[in-house]
Amino acid sequence: MKTEKWLLIESRIIQMAERGKLKFEIIEKFGILSTSKSGWNLELNLVQWGDNQPKFDLRSWSVDHTKMGKGVGLTHDELTQLQQISQKILGAENQNITTHFAQLPEDDGFGPDADFENDRPKVTRLSD
Repeated sequence: MKTEKWLLIESRIIQMAERGKLKFEIIEKFGILSTSKSGWNLELNLVQWGDNQPKFDLRSWSVDHTKMGKGVGLTHDELTQLQQISQKILGAENQNITTHFAQLPEDDGFGPDADFENDRPKVTRLSD
């Protein structure tokens, strides 16, 4: 009977098997971002491609990881920069907006606020 450690080693050997001339090892799985209708998962993993340094890898994978879609590999510094950019984008979405407004008379003598459009965030909530 195979132990859990042996199954992990066997799994890595299979993943390292050459696919054409492509050799890779999924060192760590961080999470699945989404799953398509076909069952493929968009995943963030730490992957070593060939004999290169491992990179954070964002790409679509078949369930058994025998097939992969196009993806992007990021170094630690690039992932940190992406996190900072994401926080700026999502921070605008999550700002606490004041919901209590002072009551103004209907005709206060002021026209529409010309600068109102400039006060809006440049990015709105991202959608699929």
